[in-house]
Amino acid sequence: MIKVLIADDERIVRKGLIATVNWEKFGMEVIAEAPNGQKAWELFQKHAPDVVITDIVMPEMNGIELARNIKQNSPITKILLLSCHRDFTFAQEGMNIGASGYILKTAFEDQQFEEYLGRIENEIKHVNIQDSYDSSNLAKEFYEWLCDFENTFPNLLAELFAKKWNWMENPYYIYLINGLNSNKISHEKLSCGEKQFVKIPCGQDQAFIFILEKAKADFEHLLVEARSIDSSIHWKNHGPIQGMNEWMEGVTTLYSRYKFEKQFKVSLEDWPFPIRQAVQIMIQDLDQSFSSSDIANKVGLSRSHFSTMFKKTVGENFITFIEKLKIKAACELLKNTSLPLQDIGEKIGIQDGKYFSKWFKKCMGKTPSEYRQNKKQNLS
Repeated sequence: MIKVLIADDERIVRKGLIATVNWEKFGMEVIAEAPNGQKAWELFQKHAPDVVITDIVMPEMNGIELARNIKQNSPITKILLLSCHRDFTFAQEGMNIGASGYILKTAFEDQQFEEYLGRIENEIKHVNIQDSYDSSNLAKEFYEWLCDFENTFPNLLAELFAKKWNWMENPYYIYLINGLNSNKISHEKLSCGEKQFVKIPCGQDQAFIFILEKAKADFEHLLVEARSIDSSIHWKNHGPIQGMNEWMEGVTTLYSRYKFEKQFKVSLEDWPFPIRQAVQIMIQDLDQSFSSSDIANKVGLSRSHFSTMFKKTVGENFITFIEKLKIKAACELLKNTSLPLQDIGEKIGIQDGKYFSKWFKKCMGKTPSEYRQNKKQNLS
């Protein structure tokens, strides 16, 4: 059923709409009502309704502010405004925000209201959530979130789980697949007949794939066939898990392990635990300025013992190692995102944009902008 929230400071209006409209005719049900905009916003966050019908003039938070908050949080939610003659300009503002329409309460007609409901029902039934975000933008938002940048991806994820991805409330597996940039194998070749199947590209040659537990055996058979064609294809999986929180934890766990093993060409289990723990701390908090004493303290070793064990395990000293981590992270972000140079510098602990450019050129022989442009040309 399509979930509806009604917000109006006049109780008679709320109760009248709930009682007199044939909601079932439109596949809808009213799941909550609110006497003001602030309460409506709280109920929206709790129930994630598909449709919000709201008066414009209300106490605490008016309908325009409510509509703006809703559209910023969930662009696909349908909003129908109830308006009076005196707030016509506000109704126009609501339409600019993205409301589906407005109805004058002083000239309310059942036919007009039902026409709106019918139109909204049709739009919701035919909407594809990912159509609201083109696939490249979804991948971009996902990758930036994966690199610990704050963006709208968590809101998009919640929206997807509430609708199209709700099958992931059942047991499923996450796969991180690498080596998809050859001519023999592409993202598209790894398709699956299972309807409950999601694929998100991550960088140039890899993708996360989410698949129901019952389809795991068939999917792994497909992976083995792909690797027989191209031996560069490798994968790791995580699961079975359920729900959105485990989705986020599983994705970040797999990606952190991938970055570690790609960077150092070893399995996590090959290094002593304190060194493995130290490197994971540095990878996760590259924006921090750690000294060897700081890290040694975090992993429970003396500075001298840590430095000796670190160099013996990794093959280079702490300072050289952490600089290589930072330059590697900067290159990945320049290649795979469109983030400003200032943001990328801050991500690796360099707050001054000009210094970041100088430092990068010293390490790589070209400026960050030149590096990014060269990578784009190589991909075109």
